[in-house]
Amino acid sequence: MIAGIVLAAGGSARMGRPKMPLPFGRGTVLSASVAPLLAAGIPRVVVVLGADAEAVRADAGLPADPRLRVVVNGHWRDGMSSSLRRGLAECADAEAVVVALGDQPGLTAARVTEVLDAFRPGVKLVTPVAGVVPTHPVLFSRDLFGELRALTGDFGAREVVRRHEGDAVRIEVEPLADVDTEEDYRRAGSD
Repeated sequence: MIAGIVLAAGGSARMGRPKMPLPFGRGTVLSASVAPLLAAGIPRVVVVLGADAEAVRADAGLPADPRLRVVVNGHWRDGMSSSLRRGLAECADAEAVVVALGDQPGLTAARVTEVLDAFRPGVKLVTPVAGVVPTHPVLFSRDLFGELRALTGDFGAREVVRRHEGDAVRIEVEPLADVDTEEDYRRAGSD
């Protein structure tokens, strides 16, 4: 079983207001980031909330899908690595996890499917790359869960990706923009 983890716990400091529940397309920034994982058929998708969790959960417009689990990282101020650990705690039985960011509403089901299709026995890491820059979503096999759990700070899994990039299956993709600022939000086509 491959699970999905959507990291959406940050405080939206650069945006200056909670960004996950902002309107985007027919939903919100967060629902648009989660929908492609569900559409790609991932059997369990864990959304990790943190800052303003109750309000975000109430306003994010997430679907009532039995495959979706929303959890709260009470230590979200400790950085992205703590949210990753919180998500992994819900996926201990998974063969691999696909990690996506809650502020990337441009993610598509086709891209998620491409990442899933590249995974097979013996593959530890599937990394989409835009040129030479790793992007999301990234698939980590169970073999890397220990390294992911050992991460600290606000760097997410970048270091694990760097350590294993020589063994990674790479998929060439277009860049995927984060919605971190009001300008990013406008550029993403939210208006």
